[in-house]
Amino acid sequence: MNNLAHSVEESGDISLKMGRMLVDSGKITSADLRAIMDLQNERGLRFGDAAVALGLVSQADIRAVLAQQYAYPHIPDQTSRLHPSLTAAFRPECKEVEALRGLRSELMLRYFNSAPNLSLTLTSADDAPGVARTTANLAIVFAQMGLRTLLIDTNLREPQMHNLFGTGNRHPGLAELIAGRARSHPLPIPSLGPLWLLHAGTQAPNPQELLSSRNYRERMSELFSLFDVTLISTSPMNDNRDAQLVAAHSGAALLVTQEHASRMKDVEKMCSNLWGVGVRLLGVALRQ
Repeated sequence: MNNLAHSVEESGDISLKMGRMLVDSGKITSADLRAIMDLQNERGLRFGDAAVALGLVSQADIRAVLAQQYAYPHIPDQTSRLHPSLTAAFRPECKEVEALRGLRSELMLRYFNSAPNLSLTLTSADDAPGVARTTANLAIVFAQMGLRTLLIDTNLREPQMHNLFGTGNRHPGLAELIAGRARSHPLPIPSLGPLWLLHAGTQAPNPQELLSSRNYRERMSELFSLFDVTLISTSPMNDNRDAQLVAAHSGAALLVTQEHASRMKDVEKMCSNLWGVGVRLLGVALRQ
């Protein structure tokens, strides 16, 4: 069999597998499957395009089947409690998420592959929501690789992650864990693969004392050892010293800046402050 014939046969096998998955899930009937494959052969379409053209399924149905075939987490927009800004979950094919995958690859090559159980702090000058969204989306793309990924919100002053992931803040979180007020464990996010979240917890009156405490260092070291990758979101560096404390313990940091908004003098100040406490700077992530 020549290469072209083999490619055509393989394509037909893939289409048939997709069709059977849609039949098994009740999305289409066996008669619908035959109609889709007839149109596919007649017009030279991809299976999903033919199915959508006939009005038998939606693009979301096709994405769900592809996600199942490739063991790739798929989030149904209508039923999820996740915030729409988590584009890595809802729109993994978009340019923004492709850029995050590129960043993930760079971090794997330059940092996470160098030793097991490493952690990385992400911070900015004055953009708490932007840092949280960037860290959350980056954590999702790491989890999509099958890596056990822990996401920690150390912004004890203006917590973000519980809103992004729809977990609420009634569960004990980081503040309770450090203060010893309650047993607190990372929450699994099963819809996103091997991803766990430790949200900030109660807005404590003494964030800097908590984050500089021995309890913080010990609890975090214990958690880091359980995961392949740990990403930590912080409060902005222009507001307080919390991010420096967190980054000093994790040992490495990535700066998050905003296109046409972040100021060079703020970036230079962040670099100086982090270098001053021995933090390894891995680079700058520019978000739109």
